[in-house]
Amino acid sequence: MDSKPREFIDKDHPIMDEYYEIIDRYGESDPKSIKTQVRKLIEQDPDFLDPYIILFEILQDEGKMLEAENVLNKAYNRAIKLITDSKGNWPDIIEWGYLENRHIIRTLLNKALLLWQKGKNEESLVILRKLLRTNPMDNIGARDFILAVRVGMTYKEFENRFNKGGYYDMEIDEWFNEHYIKYPDEFSWWVKAVSFEE
Repeated sequence: MDSKPREFIDKDHPIMDEYYEIIDRYGESDPKSIKTQVRKLIEQDPDFLDPYIILFEILQDEGKMLEAENVLNKAYNRAIKLITDSKGNWPDIIEWGYLENRHIIRTLLNKALLLWQKGKNEESLVILRKLLRTNPMDNIGARDFILAVRVGMTYKEFENRFNKGGYYDMEIDEWFNEHYIKYPDEFSWWVKAVSFEE
């Protein structure tokens, strides 16, 4: 008898509203002020991970790559601790549809993309594959990143080709649909999963 799939839904984090108010001012406010505010949020609730991500991005923009990576690693380690069981297993389901889960999914994705940028492709794929498995509807585009790694693209090549100034348009869907069929070992399970869910 099959056991019931283990689904993860994070608890509510009351500081989320305050975080979004800060982010609404991002771009208008001084990055130093934003950094101070998000650091305070991290102190208040270390398990709400979005503040780490914005701090990571600001530090990258400032060229403080090592400090940025340390911040992301702290968030990633907390994300793994939150979602895994006592044996280190990921849940079967972590749906993007739950607002409570998004800060965790974003953290895991950022870690995977950083590994890809650093040329650690296999380590990146481990995380990307788990993100796709736990959320086959794939609101974050993990399948696109997986395919790009598999075809041998670097992160920079991918961004140069598909990033249209902070978003991806239909071109990436057309590219994925053309090329994913060459990798049935990677995507055949996913095709069945999304066909079943539609």
